[in-house]
Amino acid sequence: MKLINYIMASVLFLSATLLGSCSEEENTLSKAVLASASALDFEAEGAQPKTITVYADADWVMEDLPEWITVTPATGNGTTDVTVSVTDNMRDGAEDNPRKATIVFKGCTLASRAEVVVSQDGDKYRDCQEYTVDELPALEDETVVSVPEALVTAVTTSGCIVTDAQYAVNMFLQTVTAVNVGDKVAVKGSKGTDAHALPYVVCDEVRVVSEGNNIDYPEAHDVTAEVDSYTSDSREWISASGVLSGNNVTIDGAVNSVSIIDAPESLNLAALNGHKVTVYGYFDGVAAPALRIQAARIEDKGVVEVIYFAEDFEWLLPWAGNSGAGQAVENDGSGTAPQIYSAKNDEGQTAAEALLAHGYGLEESRGASIYLQKCYLKFGKADYQAGLTLPAVDGIPSGEKVMLSFDWAPMVGGTRKFDPVQLIITVTNGSETVGLDPIGHNFVNEVDKLEWLHADVVLEGVSITKDTRITIKSDAWGETAATSGSSVYRRWFIDNIKLSRAN
Repeated sequence: MKLINYIMASVLFLSATLLGSCSEEENTLSKAVLASASALDFEAEGAQPKTITVYADADWVMEDLPEWITVTPATGNGTTDVTVSVTDNMRDGAEDNPRKATIVFKGCTLASRAEVVVSQDGDKYRDCQEYTVDELPALEDETVVSVPEALVTAVTTSGCIVTDAQYAVNMFLQTVTAVNVGDKVAVKGSKGTDAHALPYVVCDEVRVVSEGNNIDYPEAHDVTAEVDSYTSDSREWISASGVLSGNNVTIDGAVNSVSIIDAPESLNLAALNGHKVTVYGYFDGVAAPALRIQAARIEDKGVVEVIYFAEDFEWLLPWAGNSGAGQAVENDGSGTAPQIYSAKNDEGQTAAEALLAHGYGLEESRGASIYLQKCYLKFGKADYQAGLTLPAVDGIPSGEKVMLSFDWAPMVGGTRKFDPVQLIITVTNGSETVGLDPIGHNFVNEVDKLEWLHADVVLEGVSITKDTRITIKSDAWGETAATSGSSVYRRWFIDNIKLSRAN
């Protein structure tokens, strides 16, 4: 009843505020029309009718319908339950292509109309055309495609890269089918464009046609010197050289790093931590401060630094994508920040549950106040302070001097004032906790633009074992407006955490 009252109030409000007026012929039609659903889905055969409710403050009518959809009644007055039904989606005794149409319940003006998208299943591949890989990028999104043969040149945890016969056009296939580099595959799916404006195919079927085919990779475009400026509208075969830390290749003098996306276990990145490497792979867009690459192979150039722990939070991308998480640091304080307790991956696991499963401790002074960004974390809100305890790290030699490194930033508000936050690092061994000097910032209110800061902290005077816990959190812990006389803002962000041997 509350929902119906709310909808009717909305109808009356729209009726009072919509621009335009009815002609004399239409003066009985409603000035506002709403429907209880915006989309309806039906099976291809034997689909049962579905009932929705139309809300109006006067008469409404239907626009012309396609012949396969029936709406009963086709006119009404006020609140009316209507039944939508469809005919079987058949042609010559077999299921036809899926079909879709928009039905419109309308009043007297262009603004007073409720649209409902009606979709019906079918055989999407019935009239599907065959394409070669090089033809795919130019197709309209949602085009149904069949590719009889494509060569797999790289594999990721979420799919693979295939190429054409000339190695000129490369396409990402989003698939759960296990394939190997050197396989030739036949593909059925739909063409799409990702958030970085790069084409890809969402696959319904990937079938291995042959295995063990030779691959002649072309000469790679070396982006090492141009990592801060490089971009492309295609998945170009590229390379970059630097020091590997986790999934990131850092390059001296560059702002951007090279982020290896969805790396398969076969690349064995953990064994190359701290090594100088050259990574070869396919451009996958730029998400500052990182150029993304889907790696095919990595050349080891030798040890540069010894890294015991590295975290870039790129694995949180499914949670960030599903929840619409933004990038507040890159966007000068503006960006959607969903709670880690509400952001979920496709399996329904929350980001909080995933962080705990990775061994992190979630530190919150008064309750839920840790948020997700793409792909890093945000801490705190007004009168709530928060922080993070790192997972236990094993394998650090006794007496080793360790460096803790990370990128961080304070929050800046809409008034262009930066939170006066300081980061407090503590090292806990059993009942003993050692606190290090606070880390602050020098951003100037109403002048500076928000950007990442880098911190290198030598953990001197403490031992680091598998039982040691390192915590990074804000100052003013537990303070509120009630204790301080005004709201306490200690909001901040973190990314690219690393524990390494100190020089």
